[in-house]
Amino acid sequence: MKMKVVDLTQPWGMNTPPFPGGKPATIKYVNMISTDGYNQQEVTYTTHIGTHLDGPLHFDPKGKDLASLPMDKLVNDGVIVDVSDVGPLGIYTPKDITSKVDVKKGDILIINTGFHKYYANAAEDDMVNYFFRHPGPHKEFRDWVAKMKFRWLGVDCGSADHPMNTGLQHIRPAIAKEAEKKLGKPLSKIFPPEMDHWMHNTLFKQPHEVIHVENIGGDIDKVLNKRCVIGCFPLKTIGGESTPCRVVAFLEE
Repeated sequence: MKMKVVDLTQPWGMNTPPFPGGKPATIKYVNMISTDGYNQQEVTYTTHIGTHLDGPLHFDPKGKDLASLPMDKLVNDGVIVDVSDVGPLGIYTPKDITSKVDVKKGDILIINTGFHKYYANAAEDDMVNYFFRHPGPHKEFRDWVAKMKFRWLGVDCGSADHPMNTGLQHIRPAIAKEAEKKLGKPLSKIFPPEMDHWMHNTLFKQPHEVIHVENIGGDIDKVLNKRCVIGCFPLKTIGGESTPCRVVAFLEE
């Protein structure tokens, strides 16, 4: 069988932006061909930068480390769905997925909000838009994800939670007001404090263990609303909670 491989990973480097409040990466040479006969670099980074996998330990102290994740959880059948019509700060629902693609229980689900176009060095580079205005889910979507028993969930934006259901609403209060105007209610009514990071806090733990890949991008626009085999390839880190990773889609030609 001949396969087409499509990269869904954002480029990674020292200018890769961390999640707001995070620490940027550094890359430096510690050996060089001119002095040592070979090149070697030292790379330092926090684990939630660039395209990265949020492992179970990120929100579950009893969860698996990265080294314990089986490959059939990371690589399997799935769908890549375009919900960009929901728009900035909107809330997507299960119907936004099921109306566009045949999604099955146990799939890998990747959501295209369209916001990868605002990522660093992208065509419309705008990191405020990218982190603070992407659409996101609500409780109905969370419950559907749990029922569908997805292996993992991927998004082409900064978080699998709505940005106003994280601490970001306090960093940019003007955007929080913008969200209230769009959604028609105070954020305290839409996302009360007990719902903070709802997609993380309630899905990472057993029996669900629906983990996330965030900041997906690459050539995602070439594979929208399709079924395919999807693979996430993280570092196999003992004790690791999360890590930058490579994500690819495999399609039959």
